[in-house]
Amino acid sequence: MTLADFFNFAAVGWVEAQAVMVVIVSLIAMRLTLNWLGRGLRRARVDLGTQILVKRGVLVTWLVVTALVVLGILGVNPAGLVAVLGAVTLAFSLALQDILKNFFSGVYLLLERPFRVGDTIKVKEQTGVVENIGVRTTQLRTVDNVQILVPNATVFSEVVANQTFARPATPEEEHAQAAAAADAHAQSSIDPALRRE
Repeated sequence: MTLADFFNFAAVGWVEAQAVMVVIVSLIAMRLTLNWLGRGLRRARVDLGTQILVKRGVLVTWLVVTALVVLGILGVNPAGLVAVLGAVTLAFSLALQDILKNFFSGVYLLLERPFRVGDTIKVKEQTGVVENIGVRTTQLRTVDNVQILVPNATVFSEVVANQTFARPATPEEEHAQAAAAADAHAQSSIDPALRRE
């Protein structure tokens, strides 16, 4: 074994040691970040499903970035890996298109807040009190105490009537409604034989 071979062996060992150190530091930093993020989400009173989703998204992103950095340290060309990862992600997203549509609709509903938990809403033919606005579905409780899960893509794309925020009728509207009801009652009290004439 020559001196050059020894230095080549030491250099390879040093590169591997760097990769191991990056993995260890990354795992420790990831754990601290996830703990900090979890406390912040609990303090903000984000529902448990959203907390789990956000933490898993951060975890997967962190691990992918760490893997790319480690592979770069070890001398693997990350451009090819990124291309393969992009193709796999595209195939995955096409396969899960409906789930992703519900997910992004749920994120929009959580940010926009067109209604809140406790509001009475009507989506399509479903009417109920909102129990939970999840990332994938919105949970309603009907008057008959039936739980209904409405996909967020449906809530996002359909007309939603929020009955909790209905404004009170003005005196003019109340008078017009009373007059219309009186006319309808008067029409219904006319003998059907006379109405045909």
